[in-house]
Amino acid sequence: MPSAVRYGIIGAGAVADFHHVPGILLDPRSSLTAICDPNQALLDQRQSEWGPLKAFTDYRQLAADPDVDAVIIATPNFLHREQALECARHGKHVMCEKPLGLNFQESAEMYRAARDAGVRHMTAFTYRFAPSMRYVRHLVKTGLLGTPRHFRSQRFLDLPETSWGWRQNKQSAGAGDLFDMTIHRIDFAQDLLGPIRTICGAVAQFAPRDRTADGLPCPPSEVDDWSSLIGFFESGAVGVWEGSTLMKGHNNGGVGYEWAEVNCSEGSAAYQLTDPNNIILSRNGRDLEKLPVPSEFLKAPGSPRDPSHGKPSTVFRYDLVYELTSAIIEERDAVPGFHDGALAQAVADSVLISFDQRRWVDIQADLG
Repeated sequence: MPSAVRYGIIGAGAVADFHHVPGILLDPRSSLTAICDPNQALLDQRQSEWGPLKAFTDYRQLAADPDVDAVIIATPNFLHREQALECARHGKHVMCEKPLGLNFQESAEMYRAARDAGVRHMTAFTYRFAPSMRYVRHLVKTGLLGTPRHFRSQRFLDLPETSWGWRQNKQSAGAGDLFDMTIHRIDFAQDLLGPIRTICGAVAQFAPRDRTADGLPCPPSEVDDWSSLIGFFESGAVGVWEGSTLMKGHNNGGVGYEWAEVNCSEGSAAYQLTDPNNIILSRNGRDLEKLPVPSEFLKAPGSPRDPSHGKPSTVFRYDLVYELTSAIIEERDAVPGFHDGALAQAVADSVLISFDQRRWVDIQADLG
């Protein structure tokens, strides 16, 4: 059981810089030891910004490095499977960005590999760690709102209509908004209300994205800008999800717009990404009102993060690394694990099947 966890990061781009490196540096039980990226110029930049580190252009070298205990994978979607399998083969604990793979089959394989290797594994479902979402979960799981009946979420962004690069190619991304944003809401809906039993869904593409930001022509987008689904949970509750990256006016300083609510037999609660330290709550027939999230839910228990510092819609993301470090030191499962990522992927895959075949789809998710 290590007293300090030495991290390596595969993929030195914006997600690692924004989410993961601050979380590593914040926790005295963790340290950043090595980074990997095929872009040597970016590696040199990160060495300057993040401090002197081991640097690799081949992820296999980082995965085999004896000075690395745990790896964070923040690379394009099509690379997740091979990199996670390599890390598990070398006994590295691993956190991977979502979606875990390009489909449920890849994600389930990643889960089995990590499970069988006996390493801690975690899917980077960031929004589970938002203070108001943590409090909503407490209200639901303790029965304070009664029996859950209905879940609804909207996630809107106002992004440029120029090329997304690898993210707009099906072979490298799998899907667009569905795999990038809506899959988060699928995950925390299942965390709140249990497994989804059956769904119908749809996707749409509004922008061709056939120009780069510099105005140069490029292959057009193959993925969705909008996704939506209606589902029935095994519990009998129902859910409605909608997301889009092209909703004008919903930039909100880069945060976008998000609303997620659960309506139960004795009350309702809602979370907003733009105001994650407050909750919208109603109980015992009263009107919905905005209330502060109780202090014990503003961060993960024991986290060294000061929730009064920093931008509320950003800083809760640092608790992801804290959770994985804690799971490694305490020799327990990390939450959410690869199995959670795979189960969300099964639902997202079913949205594409449903739309393609214009029918309801029962969720098939045998993790093996």
